[in-house]
Amino acid sequence: MEIHDLKMGSYFFEKGGQIMGWIIRVLYRLLLGILRMFWRLIWTLILFILIAFGILWYVTGDLSGAFNQINKMVQVGQAGWDQWQETGKLQGLSQTDHHQDSGAKWAKAQARIYIDPQMDATFKKAYAEAIANWNQTGAFDFELVTEPDQATIFATEMNDGSTAVAGEAESQTNLLTKQFTSVTVRLNHYYLSNPNYGYTYERILHTAEHELGHAIGLQHTNEISVMQPSGSYYGIQAQDVKEVQELYESGD
Repeated sequence: MEIHDLKMGSYFFEKGGQIMGWIIRVLYRLLLGILRMFWRLIWTLILFILIAFGILWYVTGDLSGAFNQINKMVQVGQAGWDQWQETGKLQGLSQTDHHQDSGAKWAKAQARIYIDPQMDATFKKAYAEAIANWNQTGAFDFELVTEPDQATIFATEMNDGSTAVAGEAESQTNLLTKQFTSVTVRLNHYYLSNPNYGYTYERILHTAEHELGHAIGLQHTNEISVMQPSGSYYGIQAQDVKEVQELYESGD
């Protein structure tokens, strides 16, 4: 009886060892497969970036410009990855931007503006259309220039998730005359290019019009206006045109 029990124990021990060996082999192959897939993904991404860089370089003939475009693609991709990691914890945008009333304006109802050519194509289109819309009002004239040193307003982009704004207008002002010396307006990729925030092209356009409104000298208002501080739901209104006309008709 003891010999039989010993044989049975030896049998089960042997079978147990075989099962454990099989499990270890399966886990090893699974981990190896995951590692191979990971490295294939990395090499595919690197290859994609190199191909994109080559195409941009070939099309534009501008090496530094191609580098800038690739850098922007990587930044947008990183922002998307960061946002994916925070799925379910999307930060709500309470305002289009944070803007403090400086009371400043230009000497005349006109200014020269430069659009960053390395910027996202959608943003460039939105800025160009926003400029045309403001010019059509006749209340202010944006003169589009082709060189940055010719401009007093610089239209560009940013990719910042640390601040809950869709855009911003940063101004430099002569404190004695209360007149602008330069203004930089930015559209924020982090929110405007993220489908989770629901920004259609129309709302991106209104955001550009809003920031250009600040560049003119307009402040936030809770009325139905392009200068409403949240949402970017309204384009340029008759009241906005009136505000610009009154701002530049005054001698202050």
